[in-house]
Amino acid sequence: MRKLGIFLVVVLLMLAVRADFHDLSLSVTVKINTNGSAHVTERVRLTIDPSSVDIYNRSMYSRNLTIMDWQQITNSKLLRQHIFSPVSVSNMKVVPENLNNYSFSTASAAVIKLDYELEKFVPINQTGPRTVLYAFNKSSFSFEHSPSGQILPQDTELTIIIPPDSIVTSISPDPDEPSITRDYLGQVMRVSNFTWRGTIPLMDFELTFTREEPIGVEVSRFFEDIEMNALSFILSTPGIILTLLVLIAVVYITLPKR
Repeated sequence: MRKLGIFLVVVLLMLAVRADFHDLSLSVTVKINTNGSAHVTERVRLTIDPSSVDIYNRSMYSRNLTIMDWQQITNSKLLRQHIFSPVSVSNMKVVPENLNNYSFSTASAAVIKLDYELEKFVPINQTGPRTVLYAFNKSSFSFEHSPSGQILPQDTELTIIIPPDSIVTSISPDPDEPSITRDYLGQVMRVSNFTWRGTIPLMDFELTFTREEPIGVEVSRFFEDIEMNALSFILSTPGIILTLLVLIAVVYITLPKR
């Protein structure tokens, strides 16, 4: 079965040599979780000439195709991972969607979606008993490079979604959507979705936000600290000596007097 799958992949790649695909646009959505991890969805939109519709449809039903395989089939420059973290990517999925036919042209449109998870994506710092600071790392971007630095290229859309209870303390450049309003401290509140569209520079991209953890988390952490400190003391030399003395005292008290 495995050999048959490899054979089908080779056949598809051979057919792809004459295929005609054209990049149209790219949209990248980064959803940041409260633990600093992220779920990323990338959607590459292409046009397909009639001569290449068959190869696309055949490729859709092959479960063995990787990103590299789809790159060779479509010759797409956009079909690759654009967001990275210090930890390797996990749960990478390549999902080609059904073709859509244009009413005004013989060409068709297709979307190939990448889904993946990134652990330890955003650094987290505890700045107060219940306050957590998140700082987006602009080096996680891998878009287009220019002489002045990295840019979000034309026909590209970047959306970042942060936890809904967050307060944005710094954001630059301002997103295209929504139109944001800052308070007297320069903070943006009650907004969790931000979208930028190319062409914009990313060299000075900045996004930091804070969250107030629920009071239950603080209480739970307080008792966990007490438990850990108590256990550490009991296992230390003074703790062992004190425990033995207490045991001796208990035994002495409970022994019947003669």
